Amino acid sequence: MSALAFSQRLARLPRAVTGPLFHPTPGNTIPCWARASSDGRGLGPQLHTKKRGYEITRNPHLNKGMAFSLEERLQLGIHGLLPPCFLTQDVQVLRVLKSYETKSNDLDKYIILMTLQDRNEKLFYRVLTSNIERFMPIIYTPTVGLACQQYGLAFRRPRGLFITIHDKGHIATMLNSWPEEDIKAIVVTDGERILGLGDLGSYGMGIPVGKLALYTACGGVKPQHCLPVLLDVGTDNESLLNDPLYIGLKHKRIRGQAYDELVDEFMQAVTDRYGMNCLIQFEDFANSNAFRLLNKYRNKYLTFNDDIQGTASVALAGVLAALRITKNRLSDHTFVFQGAGEAAMGIAHLIVMAMEKDGTPRQEALKKDLDGGLKGSYC
Repeated sequence: MSALAFSQRLARLPRAVTGPLFHPTPGNTIPCWARASSDGRGLGPQLHTKKRGYEITRNPHLNKGMAFSLEERLQLGIHGLLPPCFLTQDVQVLRVLKSYETKSNDLDKYIILMTLQDRNEKLFYRVLTSNIERFMPIIYTPTVGLACQQYGLAFRRPRGLFITIHDKGHIATMLNSWPEEDIKAIVVTDGERILGLGDLGSYGMGIPVGKLALYTACGGVKPQHCLPVLLDVGTDNESLLNDPLYIGLKHKRIRGQAYDELVDEFMQAVTDRYGMNCLIQFEDFANSNAFRLLNKYRNKYLTFNDDIQGTASVALAGVLAALRITKNRLSDHTFVFQGAGEAAMGIAHLIVMAMEKDGTPRQEALKKDLDGGLKGSYC
């Protein structure tokens, strides 16, 4: 957006409110509340808070930047902590976009958006939903992979819960430290297989953070109902172990019984704290753990593995949509899989299930594979 275009768009928006200020008199206090709408476009339900003053401007859930009205500034005790001008959220969106467009590389754009999320959550999601197709590749794949690799440099403010192998026996206490009591969705990773980049250890926290941002932007889940979690059991990535900026445990990955006990305790602590209806999404676990953990927990907790099941459902949906054009059955096709990772195995299994539902015997369905993926499906 050119400077001229920005100025023209700004001129068409309502002018900022200015004028004399007043102060509540002693004994005539105003209840502490802030208003926010679900889409950020106007006044919505009252959001009650006991926080006041400087704490409001540093809380990303409550902060609205310069969009706070005069009444809100006085009621919340933040008059004087913000510049005297009042800028609507529309104007603030334009300001963010102008800053965003000055960045030439995707990592810098990612940092701008994540910094905004840390500062003003309402404005972050307003920007995101203004053009989700444009911003999704920045806050998630493919840019989030680069951001995870550079997480030590891009790290600004901790987001989510970091649980280490040394916290066994104390996970319930750590969950109690999280400020929100009503969590409906958790995305958890151990950082061992981040996208196609391999073991990134604690740098993998960018994945749960980015995925849950999409839960809110695309699914409408309130951000305060989301919790990103990183299970840090160490890393086998030598470059990270030797990196002075690495933020995780600097030892080899702990495996076996100790690892399983950590995950068991985590799953139980989550349901004890947030209930059985809290969704737990496994993300970017290595093959050696992904399939067995899914099979272990799928019938006991509200959980799924996105790399196995989420990718498979989208892939099969695309195939079924194509059949509407080709006018034939799923069993009329043969499928080739390159590799036998979580995605390929998950897709293979779901294709077999779809063929069986369509009336094709399982053994016949398994013959529709040239690379063994169907025959090696995990269940």
